[in-house]
Amino acid sequence: MNGYGAQSSTSMGMYRQGDGMENETGMTTEIGSTVLTHPKTSEQLAERRVLFMGLPRSGKSSILSVVFENAHPYQIISILPTQERMVYHMVTGIEIYDFPGIDDYAETQFSNAVDPSVYSGDTTALVYVVDSQGDIQGSLATLFTVMRVAQAVNEQLPIHIFIHKVDGLSEELKQDIQQDIQQRVLKNMGYENLNSAFVYFHRTTIFDESVREALSRVVQRLVPRYQNLENLLNSFCTKSGLDKVFLFDVGTKIYLSMDSSPTEPQLYTFSCQTIDAM
Repeated sequence: MNGYGAQSSTSMGMYRQGDGMENETGMTTEIGSTVLTHPKTSEQLAERRVLFMGLPRSGKSSILSVVFENAHPYQIISILPTQERMVYHMVTGIEIYDFPGIDDYAETQFSNAVDPSVYSGDTTALVYVVDSQGDIQGSLATLFTVMRVAQAVNEQLPIHIFIHKVDGLSEELKQDIQQDIQQRVLKNMGYENLNSAFVYFHRTTIFDESVREALSRVVQRLVPRYQNLENLLNSFCTKSGLDKVFLFDVGTKIYLSMDSSPTEPQLYTFSCQTIDAM
């Protein structure tokens, strides 16, 4: 194995489910291997959940289409904006919710549009997608509104900021944009006395494996008994003499756990390429 271990999880029940806010009855449509469902509005959100939010056209729905529906990046460049909340189910019990784009909501309007209770719980995470080549200032203004509402409910909510659409930018420009966004976010959080201890930044694009790696880091700590899994992989890695071990869901190429040794993006990319070749 060239000193590298790629472990795959059991096959994953993968389908797309629409959380139609105006539907009174459930409705299911099968699209190939993907199931699109519109359940009743009264349905509760899963205990273990990831909330995807951002401005319209920020790219959040494209990310989820590439990861969960195996859509080709060039096929979804002109994807229509999300009009209703969608949900993708993972075999671990984690659900990924794609919320419609937040467009110029004042804080009171936003609170009415999105029930603040969605942020509650210690197994909830928020992903906010910022278009690095779009309206960064407007996107961050909306992010600050989301943060205020979310932290009023759950001060320790993990907030993952995907600095998205970095493809085509030079490495220097990518670093400058990330540094600028980080400084502005952390400065504003300090000014508003918000908790910045659980805020994480990821540079992503649908044209490489960065979106899958970033999403892996989001869901990893939501996996039941993730610490036990990590300990098992540490033991396996040591006894097998491997450099790195991932526990993969082969359908999405999201890793659900890995050993605690340092990792590099090249290792993750190599493992994804190995899965594709299987």
